[in-house]
Amino acid sequence: MSQQEAADVLGISLRAWQKMERDEGIPSGETLMQFTKLGINPGWVLGGLGPQSVEGTSFVAPRLDIVLLQKLGDTVEAVFIECKQTAPKRAIMAEAAALYNELLSLVADIRDDRVVEALIPVLRSRFKERLVSAKPGDGKRSAS
Repeated sequence: MSQQEAADVLGISLRAWQKMERDEGIPSGETLMQFTKLGINPGWVLGGLGPQSVEGTSFVAPRLDIVLLQKLGDTVEAVFIECKQTAPKRAIMAEAAALYNELLSLVADIRDDRVVEALIPVLRSRFKERLVSAKPGDGKRSAS
């Protein structure tokens, strides 16, 4: 399948597909769920969870917890403000998705609200440590 065909199946632009392939773009929750149409496990796309392929399995795509993702986004934004840093919306979104992935790796069941709520302060603290310890220019491409 070509890149354009894959993008068409997902309902996104070719450029958006190419950015995801280069690890420069994060799919939205809606786009993520469309990966099953390509036979690809959304959990594998988001965080390397489970098998890459869903073909020949009884895989049912998990629902992305939008409220939890928003809560993590609010947490990320609050940490940036607390550290007196301004982040573009895409950086906040990327960091929220990273925290979501980290949370998925820590819990047996993402629907266990008590465990998830208990871990959010831990994720917040870890993110703040990374943000504070980052040196100017970290994460940016070097000029060549």
